Amino acid sequence: MTRIRILFEHLVTMAGAGEYRHGEIVIEEGRIQAIRDGVSPSFVGKTIDLSDHLILPGFVNTHCHLALSALQIQKQPKFTDWIERVVAANKALTWHNRIQGIHQGADTLVRSGVTTLADYLSHPDLLVEYSRLPLRQVLFLETLGFKSDQAASVAHNLDRIFKNHASSGGKMRLGLAPHAPYSVSPALFKEIRRLADHYRCPVSCHVAEVPEEVQFLRQGDGDFQSLLKRRGVYDAAWRPAGLTPVKYLAQMGVLDSMLCVHLNHVEADLDLLADRGAKAAFCPGSTCWFGRPAWMPVKALWDRGVPVGLGTDSLASNESLNFLREIRLAETLVPDMSRRDILTLATRGGSEALGLDCGVLAPGRPADLIGFRLTKPGGSWADIPFAPEREAVDFSMIQGEICAIPG
Repeated sequence: MTRIRILFEHLVTMAGAGEYRHGEIVIEEGRIQAIRDGVSPSFVGKTIDLSDHLILPGFVNTHCHLALSALQIQKQPKFTDWIERVVAANKALTWHNRIQGIHQGADTLVRSGVTTLADYLSHPDLLVEYSRLPLRQVLFLETLGFKSDQAASVAHNLDRIFKNHASSGGKMRLGLAPHAPYSVSPALFKEIRRLADHYRCPVSCHVAEVPEEVQFLRQGDGDFQSLLKRRGVYDAAWRPAGLTPVKYLAQMGVLDSMLCVHLNHVEADLDLLADRGAKAAFCPGSTCWFGRPAWMPVKALWDRGVPVGLGTDSLASNESLNFLREIRLAETLVPDMSRRDILTLATRGGSEALGLDCGVLAPGRPADLIGFRLTKPGGSWADIPFAPEREAVDFSMIQGEICAIPG
């Protein structure tokens, strides 16, 4: 791979207070070799002149369902009604339309500055298609199964997928995603944790998304019991734990280091999440699309040291996958955090939540970076990505390779 240097006007590492001006970043074999103020008088390799740009780490989309990009779902009065619409539409979706939706969605992500994607994947056959995307990826194998007697066979299938598609150490890594506490049996949760420990892979789960979930785990009744029975997947032997979703996962021994998505109803469990080393994925666009009256206490988790990243969720529950829109929505929902803080969530926070070494710019780290052309002098660098008219970045690089910005 060619040795590259990029000239810049302003670079922010997102690692502490690290900032550089009128300098250069040197890249070799897809990783950053050096960042410095000033420009070397001689350089052997390729030079990219972005001397009128702000350079940041690429954005990390910490939660997405890219394979649902072709679905068109209307909002429903009940969350469980929405789930049934998604299941029906997803089942009816043609393979061609699914593939087309994946690539269109990925184009939107790249165009808006995403260089790393964490995705929930329910069709293992799509792994080959995902490998064609330019993005760095953590692909969580989404898993359901509320009947305990199915746990062993489901785990066997997951084990087979890992053996056939072992992570190569490149831009793609596999993870496991027990869908939610209301759709996965305790036995399957424990099997998934066993596999995750064996393969040393990350685990993610939708947790405490809606009040009906809390009701189901506390009392065993309500909309989720009705949904499971209608779909013929309810386990009559299951008994409600009488606990919140977070405490339920902790009691089963599966919460440790879990990437928890949504966490809209966790006011009493913040310390437990921190103590168990949990991570969080906050989805502002999905929160707004559903009109949630309560959402993740991002700042409270942040203050407790819980890594928090931003995610777009899917087009079945969001108007757009544009990540620049996502950071603007995050600002409206989390007014007690600064723009720099939100950009930290969008970069370093996401990488820490996923256990990756991207998300910051520093020697030895991946050369995953984005650029914004500076058109106006002065002002704060943190305001530039939040410009309301901005829909795309001006430069993108993933692992030292320049990405074409889709038009």
